[in-house]
Amino acid sequence: MHNPGKYSLCKSQVDAYARDGIVYPIEVLSTRKAQRYRAEFETFVTSVGHPPRYVGMTHLYFHWAFALAVEPRILNAVETILGPELLVQSTLILCKYPHDESFVTWHQDFNYANEAASPTSSAWIALSASSRESGCLRAIPGSQRSGVLPHTATGIKNNILTYSLEIDESSAVDIELKSGEMSLHQPGLIHGSLPNQSADKRIGFIVRYVTPEFSNKDNPVVRARGNAPCPQLDLKLGPSSTASNNFSAWKKLADERNLLR
Repeated sequence: MHNPGKYSLCKSQVDAYARDGIVYPIEVLSTRKAQRYRAEFETFVTSVGHPPRYVGMTHLYFHWAFALAVEPRILNAVETILGPELLVQSTLILCKYPHDESFVTWHQDFNYANEAASPTSSAWIALSASSRESGCLRAIPGSQRSGVLPHTATGIKNNILTYSLEIDESSAVDIELKSGEMSLHQPGLIHGSLPNQSADKRIGFIVRYVTPEFSNKDNPVVRARGNAPCPQLDLKLGPSSTASNNFSAWKKLADERNLLR
């Protein structure tokens, strides 16, 4: 296994991930780096022309988003869970604005990943402070052991997602993170979040990592670490070196795939 240094997960963290389906907080970005990535996102919002809450697959078209998805400290932690062969299957930015009524209903990532059989882990990276007040991630520890649960389409007002679960949330915990910290969670973990009642944005950059065993070709994957063959997948190299911020190409994909809300 690649030597991840002091930013790898220790045994107690790996045990927590296996037991609870989530481990946090994991320090992965310096204050300066977190601020820089946030500034890139703010510039992106300006290009969009309105305040987006849901933004998908930016790592395929923007160098800053790809760089964030393959930050060494992030990959070191993910490698501790999934091993040295890592692919980026998708990225998602969820932004809640100050005193924003939008929220994320309870759900499992299985419902969106469509691949329950291969190793998968999601990194939730805080580009701003993520507290209970600002609508941090909430999770039901141990709920990944329930398997894939049936989701229903929802038209709930202010829900950022389009599917949801009805659950007993009495055991929910708040996954509070400082800017530059992240959590890692399993795809079966039931999670969601409440509205942002703070005076600042709550910006979460989410990366779904898979291994070469993954077989879903709905999205192209990008190699983050390793060199194992994966001929069954649409493997990309990341953003074109000639277009560091290819907004028009991304917007075309976003319109086709409902990746901007």
